[in-house]
Amino acid sequence: MVSVTDLSVIYKDSAMPRATFSTLPEEKRERILRVAANLFAERGFHRTDMEAVARRAGVAKGSLYNYFRNKDELFLYLCRNGIERFRQAVWADIPSRSDIYQQVEHIFRRQVPLILDHPQNFQIYLNLSSSGMKRFANRYSREGEEFAAKRLKALLNEGIHQGIVREDLDIPFTAFLINSLSIMFMASLISGHFQIRFKEYLAIAGRLNRKTVEIYTERLIKFIHQLLRPMNAKAPRRSAPP
Repeated sequence: MVSVTDLSVIYKDSAMPRATFSTLPEEKRERILRVAANLFAERGFHRTDMEAVARRAGVAKGSLYNYFRNKDELFLYLCRNGIERFRQAVWADIPSRSDIYQQVEHIFRRQVPLILDHPQNFQIYLNLSSSGMKRFANRYSREGEEFAAKRLKALLNEGIHQGIVREDLDIPFTAFLINSLSIMFMASLISGHFQIRFKEYLAIAGRLNRKTVEIYTERLIKFIHQLLRPMNAKAPRRSAPP
């Protein structure tokens, strides 16, 4: 879990909560952030107000302004807090010597249950693409995307050097494609619109339950592996299923 102090180091030049927020008991901090995340995910940024957050979190509205100067600061901190927690949960314990194939598999197997268990966090990410959210996207999106972009491009370059990835790949575009597949797959798990597209294109009948999601997670991992693998190469090593 990423603390307020940890984030202040990561985002030195970004708006942070007032110091009073870090002095709150952990349970209260988590409750405020959880309630705010749920409301922003349900209503979107523009239809959520500080009074509603305070009321549902069980704190005085004046107290909430003692922790965050305004709704913008609360939303921006929530985005950054969420992405850092997600990054830690997905990337933190990947073995340092694992190759691009093992890391892609690890990432998908970790992030799918996280999205299913905490859909509100990814819904907020999707909301950044909506109308009127450009000022947040400009401040947040670069910070959120830079880590994965650098990591994927480095892994692909290393894979080519090792002879386990196709030499003819456009590295930046391939990294973008892998990340985009990840985002669209995650969106298809929580968004009604993207889930309809997902089920229509892949001819999925019935409810999209966890067993079905697991099957298509496996198919997506296999697809990415096939995309990267040199012609006539053996299938890459696979991690043990969780």
